[in-house]
Amino acid sequence: MTDVRGCPFEMSTAGDPFDEYPSAATTAGRLHTLLNSMRSAVLEVNEGGALLYVNPFAREIMPELPQTPAPPGWEREFGTIHTLRDSHGAPIDPLEGPLGAALSTGVPQHDWHFSIDLPSGRELHLLGSAAPLLGENGEVSGAIASYQDVTELIELQDALQDQLDETRTAHQEIHLAHGELSRAHNLQAGFIANFSHDLRTPLSGVLGFSDLLGVSPKLEGADDEHEYLREVVEAGDTLRMMIDSVISYSHVIAGTVRIHAEWHELMPLLEQIIEPSRRICERKGLTFELELAEGMTRMRVDEMRLDEVLEQLLDNATKFTNHGTISLKVARDGEEMAFKVSDTGPGVSPEAELRLFEPYSKTLLQDGQLRRGVGLGLTLSKALAELMRGRIDYESTLGEGTTFTLRLPIDFVLPDGG
Repeated sequence: MTDVRGCPFEMSTAGDPFDEYPSAATTAGRLHTLLNSMRSAVLEVNEGGALLYVNPFAREIMPELPQTPAPPGWEREFGTIHTLRDSHGAPIDPLEGPLGAALSTGVPQHDWHFSIDLPSGRELHLLGSAAPLLGENGEVSGAIASYQDVTELIELQDALQDQLDETRTAHQEIHLAHGELSRAHNLQAGFIANFSHDLRTPLSGVLGFSDLLGVSPKLEGADDEHEYLREVVEAGDTLRMMIDSVISYSHVIAGTVRIHAEWHELMPLLEQIIEPSRRICERKGLTFELELAEGMTRMRVDEMRLDEVLEQLLDNATKFTNHGTISLKVARDGEEMAFKVSDTGPGVSPEAELRLFEPYSKTLLQDGQLRRGVGLGLTLSKALAELMRGRIDYESTLGEGTTFTLRLPIDFVLPDGG
């Protein structure tokens, strides 16, 4: 029998090829194969900032990276022949980014969107995440980062946005834009959905292989390998959520979303929805609270769409909150159920409020750091809430936090009684 790479192995009586406890060399070989086959750029630095490891895909998309090991200051040298820009196109210091932030703060960094002007004239868009590596004494001993090449997705997004802008101009001039806008929306939905599906297919393979390695007895005591795998899985899960959001939004634009409501017990449903956010809160040292009012045990709702909306609202809360509490409180309000997602983050600025629910709109916090995502979370949440005959309200105070409230009918019934 052969494994996924075509290499022979003997199946144990338990049916698990990892039951044989392979040697450390075999374990290292499997991890090396995983890193070399990933279509994600992986970089590792030590506590002083020296570059220790660059995987093949990183060299493929950034061939000017120095040979390893490279002493501290390699970022400056890299920056002399490249221009790094934030998601708005403004130049940034070569030391800025998820890898440097994870190393200096000791806190995992997720989904920093930035671009690099390559010497060839090409603009490379990256979505990066990083995590600190801790030594036996608990001190930061280095950091590892993974970067997804999202250049084609960004270029497609920009091209489609340009097409939509041209269509709006035509609408003002000739009063015939309704058909053109519909065609442009369908084109946008089709391109994004197809491209996102193509991204999700190989991502599922990477995550599946990573999960398999993570639970294998062969990695017992291999702390460094587990650290690498956690970073791969966390970055992959975040990218999966973003891809799912893009696909769902393309369906909303195309008008193909259907609501299928059934009666559900709320507490088991909520426990399932909040689990990813609860884990993030534990990692960030935040308090997570779930509160369900007495007597409110059931409602008729589309489970999948409720999950999507609350996942987006909770993701925003955990993403922008660095200390304090994240809470989800559920209570009846007349004939509606109110889901209140609250955080103790920095709040929403007046400038951000003007485009809070606009597609592809992203907000910078008052610390000026880049923040992750493609800017569809609240847009998608609002659209799905309206399809479920509900709405989303919010209250925010700068410096104190924000509360988003999802209001849905307790007994959802389609307008035609279906």
